[in-house]
Amino acid sequence: MNFDQIAGVAERRLKLDDGKETSFRKAFLHKLTLEGLTNTLPGDIYKFTNMNSFLDKLPYEPRNTPVDLSDFIDDNIPTLFFIDGDLQNPELKIDGLTTELFKGQPTEARVHALTNLHHAMMTDGVKITVRKNTKISSPVRILHLLTRAGVVAPTVIVELQTHSEFTLIEENVAIESAYALTSESHVQVGAGAKFEHIHLEKGNAHSVHHGTTYSHIEKDASYRNLVFHISGHLNRRNVFMNMKAPGSHGESYNLYLTNETEQSDIYTEIHHLSADSTSDQLAKGILDGASKGIFTGKIHIHPNAQRVKSGQLNKNLLLSKKAQIHSQPQLEIFADDVKCSHGSTTGQLSPEEVFYFESRGIPREKARTLLAHGFGLEVVLKIENLLARALATNLVLETLKTKFNLGESK
Repeated sequence: MNFDQIAGVAERRLKLDDGKETSFRKAFLHKLTLEGLTNTLPGDIYKFTNMNSFLDKLPYEPRNTPVDLSDFIDDNIPTLFFIDGDLQNPELKIDGLTTELFKGQPTEARVHALTNLHHAMMTDGVKITVRKNTKISSPVRILHLLTRAGVVAPTVIVELQTHSEFTLIEENVAIESAYALTSESHVQVGAGAKFEHIHLEKGNAHSVHHGTTYSHIEKDASYRNLVFHISGHLNRRNVFMNMKAPGSHGESYNLYLTNETEQSDIYTEIHHLSADSTSDQLAKGILDGASKGIFTGKIHIHPNAQRVKSGQLNKNLLLSKKAQIHSQPQLEIFADDVKCSHGSTTGQLSPEEVFYFESRGIPREKARTLLAHGFGLEVVLKIENLLARALATNLVLETLKTKFNLGESK
C-alpha cells in the first residue's frame, strides 16, 4: 500500500464521517499529506526501522473475511472485540468498571509522522474507567481482529481512579494476510491505584503493527506494562511513562520472539518527574533466522527528582549467526541523589550450561529447550494476574515450540 492509497482511504473515511472529531482528523491528514512518513520523533528513534519502507511493501487487497467471534470467546476473561477498528460490544457488565465507545480526541501525543497517520485514520475507540476503591479480579481483554487489507487506527483510553486495581490485555490477531495496525493507548493511574497492562502482538508474514502507550502515574500508584512480540512482519511499540508524584512506580517488561525476516522494535521512555519515584525495566529477545530486534530504552531523571531508584536491563539470545540485535540502553540524569543502573548482554546459548545438563544425563536438545524456556518465561512470570499469566505462558511456550523448534521441556 503506497502513501497515496493511505491518504485516499483517510479522505474517503472523512467524507463518510460527520462527527465532532472530523476537523481534528482533517488537520492531521493535512500534516500527513505534507510530511509523509519520514518525519520522526527527536533523537532519531526510528533509526533502525523505516516505517515508510514497510508500508510501501504492504499489498492492498480490499476484501472482507467473515469472523465468528465465538472462536475467540474466553469464558474466564471478559472481552471487548474490535473488527478492523470497529468496536463490536462497547459495554461490559462488571461491577466497578465501565466501558463505553470513545469518539473523542486523544489527550496527548508525541507528534510525529506515525501520530499523524493514527489521527488521520482514527477509527473507533474505547474508554475504560475503574471506580475508586475497586479491585477487578478478572482481567479484561481487548481483542483487535484484522480481517481486511488496509490501515486500522483504534484508540484505547484507561482511567484508574484512586486505590483501584485492574489488569488489561490488549491482543492483536491477524486473520487477513496484509494490513497495518497503528494504535494508541492513553493511561491515567490515580493515586494509590495499581494497573497491569499487557500487549500481545500476533501478526503474520505481511502484518505491520505500530503501537504507542502514554501513561501517567500518580502518588503511590503502580503501573506495570508488558509487551510480547510473538509474530509478525514488523512489530513496533513505543512506551512512554511519567512518574508524576512521590511513591509512583513504573515497570516495563518486554519479550520479543523473531525468526526468518521478522523485525521487532521496542522503544521506551521512563520519565521521573518527581522525587522518591521508582522504576524497573527488563527486555529480553530470542532471535533466529535473519530476523532483527531493536531495543531502545531511556530513563530520564528530571531536575529535583531526588532519591529516584531505577534499573534497566536488556538481554538477547541469538540462535542464528544471521540474526541481528541493536540494543541502546540510555540514562539521562539531572539530579544528584539517585540510584540508577542499566546494561545489555547478547549471546548464544552457553556451552557450559548445556554441558552441565548433559553431564547429568539430559540430552543436548532438551537442555537447549530448558534453557530457552527459562530465558523467555522470566518475563512471563512478571505478570501478577494468574489468568493473564496462564494465557501468556501458553502462548509463549507454543511459540517457542513452533517457531524455534524448542519443544516440551518435560
